[in-house]
Amino acid sequence: MSEISGRRIYYLAAVAIVAIVLISAIAVVRTPTTEVAKTKTLQVNGMGTVTAAPDQAVMLLGVRTQAASATGAAADNAAIMSRVIDALVAAGINKDSIRTISYSLTPIFESKPDQTTPPRILGYLAMNTIQVTVTDFSILGKALDEAIMAGSNEVQGLTFTFSSSKLATLQEQAMKLAIQDADTKAKAIASSLGVRIIGPISVSPSYAFQPIYEKMSTAVQETPIQPGTLQLSVTVQVAYEFA
Repeated sequence: MSEISGRRIYYLAAVAIVAIVLISAIAVVRTPTTEVAKTKTLQVNGMGTVTAAPDQAVMLLGVRTQAASATGAAADNAAIMSRVIDALVAAGINKDSIRTISYSLTPIFESKPDQTTPPRILGYLAMNTIQVTVTDFSILGKALDEAIMAGSNEVQGLTFTFSSSKLATLQEQAMKLAIQDADTKAKAIASSLGVRIIGPISVSPSYAFQPIYEKMSTAVQETPIQPGTLQLSVTVQVAYEFA
């Protein structure tokens, strides 16, 4: 290799080293020296509860029939259920408030300890259950008694609850109370810690509502109905930003 070629290679290597040093220096300058400030948050729970009288009652009434044949059990069930529905309408229940929620027709097998032979069918059982929604509580007792006298032999109970429109109104009221409760707690905590609340950044609500369920039984005289009151609660978890 000639002396001129050797000098040229040495010169190119020196230039490359200088370029690498300059690029590294620029990268170091562009690297941020401070971290982004994290949001400081404070989480509190608030609760709001409202009490109101229910405006809706739901009765579950059934007709159970048994016959030697499937057609016989079904026919008997249909005839009795028709009389039950007519009795409810005559007592003042709107027919649109009555709907079927379940229907079954199943065989009844002879129970035998011997497993070598197939069980024999003794008959058939038909079961029809309707849901009756009532808004006029003054006719509840009469309607229940009339349905039983017409042939309903499965009374699964009576539930007092809120209609969808009233439930929405009560949820809104309870929500406002829950948020006010959370806001009061957050301000008290911030004052104790000597920090300043900037504002809420997230809200997570949850609802709690338990309808009143009453088990009913056959009565000779009109069944007394006392709905009482119901409570609806809303719990919120609120995250506040503070400084």
